[in-house]
Amino acid sequence: MSPEVSVALARAADPHRIGHFEQALAIYRRLAKAHSTSLDIQRLLIFELLQVGRPKEAVIAARRLRDAHPRNPHAAILLGASHQGTGNWEKALAAFQAALSLEGAPLEARFLAGNAFCALGRYAEGVACYDIVLAADPRSIEALTNRAGALARLGRLQEALCDSEALVALQPWQPLHLVNLAGTLLELERPKDVIAAADAALRLSPRLADAEYVRGQALLGLGKWAEARVSLEKAVNIAPQNITFHVRLISVLHLLEDMPAAHSACERALLLEPKSALLLQLRADTRRALGDAAGAMADIEAALALDPRLASAHVSRARLLADIGRREDMRMALGRASETDPGQPHVLYANATEKLAQGQWLDGWAGYEHHEGTLPPPFNPLPFTRWDGRETPEMLVVQGEQGIGDVVFFGRLLRILADHGISTILLTRPGLVPLLRDLDGRVPVVSDLSGIDQSMRGLRWAPIGSLPHLVSPDPAQWPAAPYLSPPQDRVSRWRHLRQDGAFNIGINWQGNPSRNVDVGRPIPLALFAPLAAIPGVSLVSLQHGAGTEQLDEVPFAGAIVRPGAGFNADGIFVDTVGLMQSLDLVLTTDTALANVAGACGFLTFVALRAVPDWRWGCEGEETIFFPTLRLFRQQMAGDWSSLVQRIAHKIRELM
Repeated sequence: MSPEVSVALARAADPHRIGHFEQALAIYRRLAKAHSTSLDIQRLLIFELLQVGRPKEAVIAARRLRDAHPRNPHAAILLGASHQGTGNWEKALAAFQAALSLEGAPLEARFLAGNAFCALGRYAEGVACYDIVLAADPRSIEALTNRAGALARLGRLQEALCDSEALVALQPWQPLHLVNLAGTLLELERPKDVIAAADAALRLSPRLADAEYVRGQALLGLGKWAEARVSLEKAVNIAPQNITFHVRLISVLHLLEDMPAAHSACERALLLEPKSALLLQLRADTRRALGDAAGAMADIEAALALDPRLASAHVSRARLLADIGRREDMRMALGRASETDPGQPHVLYANATEKLAQGQWLDGWAGYEHHEGTLPPPFNPLPFTRWDGRETPEMLVVQGEQGIGDVVFFGRLLRILADHGISTILLTRPGLVPLLRDLDGRVPVVSDLSGIDQSMRGLRWAPIGSLPHLVSPDPAQWPAAPYLSPPQDRVSRWRHLRQDGAFNIGINWQGNPSRNVDVGRPIPLALFAPLAAIPGVSLVSLQHGAGTEQLDEVPFAGAIVRPGAGFNADGIFVDTVGLMQSLDLVLTTDTALANVAGACGFLTFVALRAVPDWRWGCEGEETIFFPTLRLFRQQMAGDWSSLVQRIAHKIRELM
């Protein structure tokens, strides 16, 4: 290279170093024009064009260089890099493969080809390229990093884990390797190890947003929602431009039912990305939980206008339509969700529940299995093999899941397992053990795994909500109600409440106050006034926990009998079922109590919103599940007053 050229290159390097790329580019252009066949000068020009964001001009220059040096693999590599700059990975790959066909091709060409394969979604071919690079240079950080990512995409997680661990061993001071390791461990469902890796990364770099994010994900998987919130808030505050972080934080705030905070988080994220359909959908879900139905529907319509193929927004719209009683429109919304993303768990589950409501049992229960992919998760998997229904296990642990009513509702199916000779144990929350211990004398009811030999080869487990799919999809074949008996000591304890000549009605006006599940179900106690006015009626409160504060707020409070302190203190509903034996009628909204009363065979009126939960079907006053239940449906969404009047009329007929 002549002294004159060397001086010119040095003159270009100075402005390049301080970021004056256009000034450097002008010098490179003059030199390239004067030395059109010089590989070194043309390379510098191409790199500078890519640096200043002119990849199309880089392609033109690289193509000229390749034509001038058709047997030089470095010229082909420069052409591939230029195509890569335009995002044309097909042409980039062709150029890198052309380089590999030439004598003297450097290892770099194989690495770049691997990158191009992965960019095109051809991960197996990408891994094959990285394998060759690593066989020649086992300590190549770039090749190990990219192979780990490609292996993870292929689902070869254990191999990806090995590469991630190798990277940490090679560069223990590099926190990003620990973050990538944590990400792989998250895919392998090893949340405790994820947290350890993320914490190690944060010790090296305390303000590493990705480490806080993956840590939050792991805590979410462990059910530690409050701790997950802390990590995700840190991630958002460190990297506020990352919308993914905002989305996950909003989801956790929903799980924690901190709807005001969720709404604020949505507002903050939408300031950054106002045209995000997903963020609008999340704000719609938040507004629904806060009781702002009109605002929620406006957000959903705006989200779908931006992205008509956002399946989760169609599901949210279906929920809003159900809230206002528009069942046919709800079904159409669910159909659109299925068209746009038929494999999404929320879509499959939502469509399954509507099939169950219509009595399409086989398809409905198959789709119902996807509820485990929704948030909040209905159960935590047990640490041994899940039962698939095909073999006969040596012992089967049936895990209670979802709400109290669901465990009671599906509990009758334990009898089918016992009838088939399957040794079965019901694992449920401690508070439910006293109520369910006599569900079937052959099925022990426990609250932990301490008495179970988990090394047993034939030990299996299944969620209780999966039993219809596994053993008996048709409810007509299920053990009939009543299948739950009140403990005799509790019957005796509350017998004094029966008054001669009085028509005793137990009332329950609110269930689980969760704003994620209880939209439109509760009835304000004040609307029960027409019942209190019926001569001869004695109202007995069956309300427990949330909602009891209304007892002191209604004018007819003195006409309501309250069981008093200690009610259900030693077991969920254990006193309630004993007390109900002394009632003539149970009146409840759509709560767990409806399932308990039906399981015990008590005459029960159930007040339902216009489009209720799937188990109550689409129409009619009767349900296949509980013959002693009578269903009263809102004729107009949100109108409880006329429904209570209809119930009052029916009570007078009964009396």
